[in-house]
Amino acid sequence: MVSLEAKDRLSNQEAVLGSLLIEDKLIGPVLSKVSDRDFLDDVYRQIFQAIRAQFVSGKPVDPVTVRDRLGGGEDWSKLLLQIMDDVPTAANIWEYVPRMQEQARFAQARGIVLEMHEARDMEEILRGSEKIQALAVERQDVRRMNMEQMLHSFWNRHTTPHQYMTWGLSKLDEQLFVDLGDMLVLGGYPSAGKTALAVAFAYHQSEAKRVGFYSLETSRYKLADRLISNMAGIEMAAIKRGALTEDEWTQAANASQDILRHQLELIDASGMTASDIRADALANRYQIVYVDYLQIVEPETRKANRTEQVSAISRTFQQMAHGNGILVVALSQLTRSEKTKDESKYIEPTMSDLRESGQIEQDADAILLLYLEDPSRPNESRRVLKLAKNKDGERGRMYLTFDGAYQRFRQSVVEQAAPQTAPMKRPRQYKQVSFADRFWEGIYDDDPNDTFRPTENNQTGGADGLAKPE
Repeated sequence: MVSLEAKDRLSNQEAVLGSLLIEDKLIGPVLSKVSDRDFLDDVYRQIFQAIRAQFVSGKPVDPVTVRDRLGGGEDWSKLLLQIMDDVPTAANIWEYVPRMQEQARFAQARGIVLEMHEARDMEEILRGSEKIQALAVERQDVRRMNMEQMLHSFWNRHTTPHQYMTWGLSKLDEQLFVDLGDMLVLGGYPSAGKTALAVAFAYHQSEAKRVGFYSLETSRYKLADRLISNMAGIEMAAIKRGALTEDEWTQAANASQDILRHQLELIDASGMTASDIRADALANRYQIVYVDYLQIVEPETRKANRTEQVSAISRTFQQMAHGNGILVVALSQLTRSEKTKDESKYIEPTMSDLRESGQIEQDADAILLLYLEDPSRPNESRRVLKLAKNKDGERGRMYLTFDGAYQRFRQSVVEQAAPQTAPMKRPRQYKQVSFADRFWEGIYDDDPNDTFRPTENNQTGGADGLAKPE
């Protein structure tokens, strides 16, 4: 039923398919760049479609599962094994992909030229010319929609209420309309609690979505301790000391069933580039990706300056979100704010405080900023979560309480800002005096019989300057 001629062996199409069968971690990244029309051969196209369908369904991809997806049979078995045998390694797949796509575009262009050769009028030739021009500049990530498609899409999407991403905080859920394919930035000062808040968000969302939490600063074991403290209600100090009581072990056991229902994976990402994270996320089929934090992601090149490096990292995550339908939540440091004159309040951060790159502000669909309401009392202060950028909704702020013992955030019962109290005026600590004042101080004041003591009529002393100055 299925056969391959010798001239088709080791073609770029076969090399791509063989690489996917050898190394299934490549499937996600390849699917983001390759489509059906890149395969000129019908047989190869069917194999690609089977691999894609198997991958999207969340099932293992190997020659056996792909063969069964194709309908089974000895011919398919022999062909798949032959493809794998012809491709010695998957390491060169990114050499094969552009060559395959170039061949596909060339074949499509030749077909258009043949149609133009048989054209009956100038109008058909011009249409063919436009097709070739479009093909020459065509990119895989360009998506178009005409007005008819727009109306159909609008009708289909809004006949039933759409469920946007939730965060476990009702007020934030009401204001923030974020979906898969968006990029959100969570900025904060050091020790404001942005990692703890991000872990809480990720855990909440992982009940319904596959979530990958890429941590470049905190080990996965420390993140696990925070989660257990939060979910099981065990004090963080007891976990850190390794001194859990029997009751606390029971609490952890009772929380296990609920924890196991969540599809959250914690990844040590130190040393990974943005491209590494994108490839790993696609290979593991994450629907939501957290990156903690953006400024310490390994740059792709050391030649660029720091601002250019961070800008490139931000753009990669934005393309990952928009191009692959993944919600990307990138944590970011804020530049240290200057204090106000009363030395107790920080100036409220803005989007421009996102550290080292204005590109982050442009790339994000939404920006949250987390900071202490009263920096002078970090242990007692509420947290302010400011919605600084919200493309599809209103901006605003909400107040959170943080229970450090259990790593828990809660919406504050009081939604207003704390009253501003006028700073206490410090008493004057000194007054300017002359050296003579200090010299004569206490010498004559206590002696009423002193003939040189200043009187109301003699306040300045004699010409020799021995009288006490005023």
